[in-house]
Amino acid sequence: MVHNEKPAPGTEGGAGETHNTFSGSGESVLMFRDVGGDVTIGGGPPSVPWQVPAAPTSFVNRDTELADLHAVLGTAGGTRVLICEGPRGIGKSAFLRQGSALFRDRFPGGQFYFEFPRRHAAERADPDLAVTSFLRSLGIADRYLPPTYAERVAEFRTRSAHSAMLVVIEGAEDAAQIRPLIPTGPGSALLAAGDGPSLAELEWSEEGARSFTLEPLTAEAGRELLRKLCGPRIVPEEPRGQDQPGGQDAVGRLVAACEGLPLAIVMVAARLRRQPKGDVRALAEELRDEKRRLAGMGVGEHLTLSATFGLSYRRLSASAAVLYRALGAWPGTHVDNGLAAVLLGTGEDVGPLLRELADANLVELVEARGARRYRFRHALIRLDARDRAEREDTAHQRSDRLRRGLDHFLAVVAFADRAVMGTRTRVVDIDALTRGRTDPFDGDGSRALHRLAEERETLVAAVRAAAREGLHGHAWRLAEAATALYLNIRYLNDWVETGTAGADSARIEGEARAEARLRSLVSRPLTDLGAIDRAEDQLERALEVVEGTGDAMLEASVHEFRGRYLDQVAPEQAIAAYDRAQRLCESSGDERNGPRGAALAVYFRGCSRDAAGDHAAACTELADALDRFRALPEPDERMAARAQASLGRARFRDGRAAEASAALNDAVHALSAGGHAYYEADAREALAEVLQSLGLGTEARPHLVRALEIYRSGGSPRAREIESRLTGSDEGPGCGAHRS
Repeated sequence: MVHNEKPAPGTEGGAGETHNTFSGSGESVLMFRDVGGDVTIGGGPPSVPWQVPAAPTSFVNRDTELADLHAVLGTAGGTRVLICEGPRGIGKSAFLRQGSALFRDRFPGGQFYFEFPRRHAAERADPDLAVTSFLRSLGIADRYLPPTYAERVAEFRTRSAHSAMLVVIEGAEDAAQIRPLIPTGPGSALLAAGDGPSLAELEWSEEGARSFTLEPLTAEAGRELLRKLCGPRIVPEEPRGQDQPGGQDAVGRLVAACEGLPLAIVMVAARLRRQPKGDVRALAEELRDEKRRLAGMGVGEHLTLSATFGLSYRRLSASAAVLYRALGAWPGTHVDNGLAAVLLGTGEDVGPLLRELADANLVELVEARGARRYRFRHALIRLDARDRAEREDTAHQRSDRLRRGLDHFLAVVAFADRAVMGTRTRVVDIDALTRGRTDPFDGDGSRALHRLAEERETLVAAVRAAAREGLHGHAWRLAEAATALYLNIRYLNDWVETGTAGADSARIEGEARAEARLRSLVSRPLTDLGAIDRAEDQLERALEVVEGTGDAMLEASVHEFRGRYLDQVAPEQAIAAYDRAQRLCESSGDERNGPRGAALAVYFRGCSRDAAGDHAAACTELADALDRFRALPEPDERMAARAQASLGRARFRDGRAAEASAALNDAVHALSAGGHAYYEADAREALAEVLQSLGLGTEARPHLVRALEIYRSGGSPRAREIESRLTGSDEGPGCGAHRS
């Protein structure tokens, strides 16, 4: 407060002179001289800004991220900078607003908010807009604003130095837009989110800065959000798995269609609220169709998820937009630079284009085991790219891209097949597929198998797409090469789908050898899944087709697989099948594949004798098979390790536990070193049982723990049995079960 007073006569300043006295806590000092009359100055310092928009009323989940935010904001010291990352629609705005509301009391200096306007991809919104806005909020009138940008930034830093304040920024696209807006007061913080390029550069350029990525909502959190948005009348809470009025199962399908994207759930909720009865089932059925899904998530033509993603798409350069559509039409989930270049097909350098897509938050870089690959930031973004390819590209363009992509991918899988399986009976011509290309694995079987496992979804989708588009030669070749994965890691359902589709494509193409090979191979997963009738049908067709090919080695392979089928349904007939396979291999004249085929027949015959209870004879045959695999011109280390594991089992059943332990221990090390996890787990189970029989339960436990890890990673039902054994509630099956 300021008061104007007349001094007492005789005091300094003379009669009639005015001076000021002050009370209150204002920082400004005002002095007036020669002012006539009374002066009253109203107002005072501006009110503390609280500009962050209100938190959403239907906020769910994100407890872990909010706890992390709480921990970071609670640390002492200077300003904290946190970058919230994630694809468009993942809920970054809602999260920042929720956090701002929860921690309001920590910022007595106020909360400042700015959203950068969206511009063309080649432009960046000027941070001076934000700085100027903040200075105005701090009480500086336009006529007193510093004249230059640098001076305005300096003034903001000065004004923010005295009290802890929070700055929330949305829509930023690079670190240069953020740095001028960082408040300087102790305990201050800046929270930023952007739909453009990653702002992670701030992590190394600004001390104390860190970033975190919002992940899609869980299924349960998605249900909760949908219920909050729609109300219990439309989405009631009901027991799981019941398709009752109100549609709990339908709700699950709706949430699944949204892929955990909060914006998609919000749009679905809007659709439900506008329908007369909130028909959950009808909307769930509509969204099952991927071609209608994005358009169906929203209200009207412009308020849809497709329109939302279109904000990013329209800002892409022409070449990046073409690549976006090409990636969407590719059936795989990941692409590297080589595949992206093949799909684009223009000879243009795709590196800058992939970075442009990443800057637009449409794709993200994934680095693992030295490989750099890209994937879409969210499954619904991938669907948007596919939809745009359907609308904007011709059928010929899409087909041509698919063919080029399959050629490239098939070569990679062929290199992996050779590295993992070495010499084996094949119909596909590996040399033709790989000629003139660089081996991405340098012959390393472990790396190749890991890559095949990473491409698991792509293998299935690529075979499916090739068959659907009439590219049957690509379909059967991919299906056969993919067995390099399935013979080592038992993705049984994948194997059945690719194997049967590939065999059907081979039949359409008139490739009898390929059909026989694939039908005999697919009998294995069908047998393991208990689909005995289907396995028998496949083998009968394979035997029928192979007889007209004149290929003795292929016929031997079919009889080998028939023997393995008979092991399950008619063990007494299996030995004859293996005998025939061995004779065909040894009389084939094939010096490269014949010896290995004969070794396989001997090996599986030994396993069959062991299962039948003739353990001594089994030990003899399995030892013979082990020697044969090691004596091959290109020793088959994988099959040698499997033979050694089976020999260990047979010796244990023959009462030779110490010898069994030694054989199984060697097999475990060899299988682990080779990356053959499925067989490693099986061998560890057997070794654990042998060790337990020798009174070495403590040494057995780590083998069961490792086997459990392998089974869990592959989703095997055997994980439950191992868990029971580890908890002691059930000893479970051990070496008595024949698994090969």
